[in-house]
Amino acid sequence: MNEATRRQGATVWDPATEGGTAGHGMGDRPKGPHNIQNHSEEFDQSVRDAETEAATADRARFHGVSVRLLESGTAVHDMIQALFNRETTAPADLRPVADAFRRHCAAKDATAGRALESHPPVAEAVRRDREEGAYLLALLDGSIASPGPAGTRAQTVNGVLADIDQFLGHEQRDFIPLIERELPVSQSNRLAASFDG
Repeated sequence: MNEATRRQGATVWDPATEGGTAGHGMGDRPKGPHNIQNHSEEFDQSVRDAETEAATADRARFHGVSVRLLESGTAVHDMIQALFNRETTAPADLRPVADAFRRHCAAKDATAGRALESHPPVAEAVRRDREEGAYLLALLDGSIASPGPAGTRAQTVNGVLADIDQFLGHEQRDFIPLIERELPVSQSNRLAASFDG
């Protein structure tokens, strides 16, 4: 096939017909399971690096109780991800997550939640956040206490854990910026000292 034909939009071009080799242009592509695994590990590491960089930027942007809430929520998120990776729904594995999430919600309510209740424009958002956290905690406690119908336990528990993880993501996206907007830094710093998450 000549150059003019290629420029006209031919869909098939074999470089071997013009003195090239069949492997031409393949040098950058991963070949074989070992190279694919290496590229996968590099990609996973780049994702982890980006997450760490984003978390560091958030900590620099937030103050006082916002930072404590972010750290506490991140710790619960990491516990949930560890359960997903281990593919376990055993009650003994779920209890530490339930305890950590319970402490997280209680500390948020006792500090930022109470402080924001006196701000009428955001009091309703605080109430909804509190109710959703309590609801999710009750679902998780129920999943620990009852095995549920045969064959559905893993799906049910993983659904609850995913909902809690999503709640923590919304908290980071919506609730923490609410704290930053509504509370003076000095008050936020005082609340951070009593945050027990």
